[in-house]
Amino acid sequence: MKQAILLFAIFSLLSITSRAQENPIWETPMHEVKFKSEGSDKAVMKVDPGFNYADLSHEGRNYRILYVYSTGKIKHARIIDQDSKLQIARGKGSYFWGNARFEFVDGDIFKLKVKRTKTGYEIIGPYGILFAVENFGISPVKTLNEKDFLAQAVFVFNRIQSTQKPPADVIYISTNAYNFNSDQ
Repeated sequence: MKQAILLFAIFSLLSITSRAQENPIWETPMHEVKFKSEGSDKAVMKVDPGFNYADLSHEGRNYRILYVYSTGKIKHARIIDQDSKLQIARGKGSYFWGNARFEFVDGDIFKLKVKRTKTGYEIIGPYGILFAVENFGISPVKTLNEKDFLAQAVFVFNRIQSTQKPPADVIYISTNAYNFNSDQ
């Protein structure tokens, strides 16, 4: 009788613990950045604790922004639509050679220039100032359309990456991959 009660208690305990883990919800704790764009509601950017990517919610659409901050080159910037999992835009060129640009999949090209000032810098896009840093802080800049806003969000994410450090408990995995097993 004692063995039967013990077995019943063990089986009931196992069934309770197995039911408790049927639908686990895994979410990474993210840093939230809220900013308002002209003519629309607030956009929310959630930044990964390791500063590897940022998820942007804007006007009912979700985007993922990727920018390799260890190199700081525009050609490593990507904007991806989270719903369709397709790339919307990518960075190309270099500020040094004067051909830095964002190329969108619909054919639009945003040429970019950097103008250094005593207290910061400005990134100038096709319609004027796209992003500005003054006295180590981001200055608000009016955007004209969604593509302007997405390009500006990449620079906001880059500024967050360059001014913050990941906490010690976050493991940063480098995106530089080398194939040591190749026969070259």
